[in-house]
Amino acid sequence: MSEFTSEIKDIFSPSGLLSKFEGFEYRQQQELMARKIAGSIEDNQHLIIEAPTGIGKSLAYLVPSILHAVRNEKKAIISTCTINLQEQLMNKDIPELAKLLPEEFKYEILKGRNNYICTRRLNKAMIDKNSLFVTSEQQTLQKIYDFVNKTGKGTRQDMHFPIDDEVWSEIFAEEGVCTQKSCGGADTNCYYQQAKQRMKDADLLVLNHHLFFTLFGFYERDGEGYLYFNDFVVFDEAHTVEQIAAERVSPSVSKEQIRFWLNKMYNPKKDKGFFANKDTNRIKYTIDRVSHENEQFFKRLHTYLNHKYEAQNQKSTIRIKEPIDLGADLLNTMLDLTIELKKATPLAKNDLEEAEIKNYFTKITRIRNNIIFFLEQKDPGYVYWVEYTGRARSNINLCISPIDMAKYFKENVFTHNRQCVMTSATLSTNHTLEFFSKSIGAEGIKTDILDSPFDFGRQMKIHVFGSLPEPDKGRKQNVSDLFESSDYERLLINKVSDCINLTSGGALVLFTNTRNLKSAYNKLLEPFLDSGIKLFAQHNGMPNNRILQEFRDDENSVLFGVDSFWMGVDIPGNSLRNVIVTKLPFEVPDHPVIEAKLEFILENGGNPFMDYSLPSAILKFKQGVGRLIRSRNDEGIICILDSRIIKKPYGRHFLNSLPECEVIIES
Repeated sequence: MSEFTSEIKDIFSPSGLLSKFEGFEYRQQQELMARKIAGSIEDNQHLIIEAPTGIGKSLAYLVPSILHAVRNEKKAIISTCTINLQEQLMNKDIPELAKLLPEEFKYEILKGRNNYICTRRLNKAMIDKNSLFVTSEQQTLQKIYDFVNKTGKGTRQDMHFPIDDEVWSEIFAEEGVCTQKSCGGADTNCYYQQAKQRMKDADLLVLNHHLFFTLFGFYERDGEGYLYFNDFVVFDEAHTVEQIAAERVSPSVSKEQIRFWLNKMYNPKKDKGFFANKDTNRIKYTIDRVSHENEQFFKRLHTYLNHKYEAQNQKSTIRIKEPIDLGADLLNTMLDLTIELKKATPLAKNDLEEAEIKNYFTKITRIRNNIIFFLEQKDPGYVYWVEYTGRARSNINLCISPIDMAKYFKENVFTHNRQCVMTSATLSTNHTLEFFSKSIGAEGIKTDILDSPFDFGRQMKIHVFGSLPEPDKGRKQNVSDLFESSDYERLLINKVSDCINLTSGGALVLFTNTRNLKSAYNKLLEPFLDSGIKLFAQHNGMPNNRILQEFRDDENSVLFGVDSFWMGVDIPGNSLRNVIVTKLPFEVPDHPVIEAKLEFILENGGNPFMDYSLPSAILKFKQGVGRLIRSRNDEGIICILDSRIIKKPYGRHFLNSLPECEVIIES
């Protein structure tokens, strides 16, 4: 054991420095985790470690990271997924450690550029407000200007009043416009550049995965470090990094996106925009042409999709497997616009206007290149699809994503000149980290799985209901479906009701799709009102954070959730004493990205179900089950209503992933 790891062991010992931390109790697993992370960052080695809920993993990685960063002039970066964890780190854990640790350190939360006001852009917008904004937007701008000058605060989160996106887009610290050269320096009054300087001086930075992979970028980086040359990263909630990284490196284009940038330059209906009061008729004319061709292209694309993919007309996503011979007129007019923008650069009155024009050039060029990339489909390493959004499927997004993210992580994240730790409460399947490691290209990286500190045998029981029929397969929706439920749905809803009554509420009911959630909620709402048990449902008009707060406050209420609620709910105590899993959470295999992944595995000699579908479902299943026991004092039950868990051969893999406790097979 090195001197550093020995010091970490002492800090986490029963009478060590952390014993003074509010609410501290000695946990052997926490000490072990802290020592393993200390050894990893000291030896500059990557590490993947599963740390079940209750270990106290945030302190286990914060303490060695802070001490190593300060003593070695490095920068520790903590990347998380949820806002809740960020707030816990920034408002509780890190400030407490700042009081206790033997080394002084500076820490900051790292936010994206679009959170900060650029003072030069704000002042310029005030000067040009008549040409940029309509009256109501000018009033919003004035309100922002007055607030900034009165309070000295310049982030969007500081302003607790509505802000139009059109206004904010003209004043935030836009890349390429707000730069170190234009707005930086020791005496800068730019809120982003000030924040950037604080980040540069900090020993510890906290940010989210979305921002990390946005800043890190898609293209391979040859230099040392991730965001700074001397940094190392701890990815908490690491079970989400593959999906988030894929989202951030995947370009998309829509009609509305193109319209937004054209209107920023010049909106003829309002006679507003950057070029509104400038003698640039050629640019205005070209913007009008691009706007027309933008509308025409997406109309033609919609017609093409309806004809070519007639069988999939009602789907929100349609995978495109061959090049599309459309868009020549739009691409040509966009090229003309970039040429006109380049010609307009010398007309800028100052360096800020020049930067704005160059930024428009960059944005239009990037969008044009993404359209070409989508239409030509020359790279077989990507999956291409369209996604309908908006009312009456009015907006079409052109979407692109890498099929296999393992190569990206191997070449960019797990390299010899960088060092990271990945941790989460749920990374393993069948008691190994093989699936997670393989999915992110981390074969050969050191891994570890820690024991849970909870006594599951005492704290929880699992009820499996084997009498229910298997979930409906491929049920097609028609008019009658809006008024009638299948036999399976009726039996499922009745069983959900029975399970809720087992604990008189205090239940989280997890669904795999919104339709089943709404059906169960609507049919059970009135019966449970009579019993005094209140029901809450996700996607029912109330914000998620408010739903969770209401659920916490009413110990006998019930929460119906999908998607993020499988992994985003942390409610220790009596308010959550029953987790009801209505269906094993297999991903829908016909989503373009999932379909392409399964094809990729098959083409490379693998088994799509065993190598991807099953382990992915097990990880989400573990996340859902893990909502129940969040502290040593929690007690409750898990109700599993999908009979496949005991009827299908693969069901044992789900059962093996459950904590060791009593399992009751119900009739």
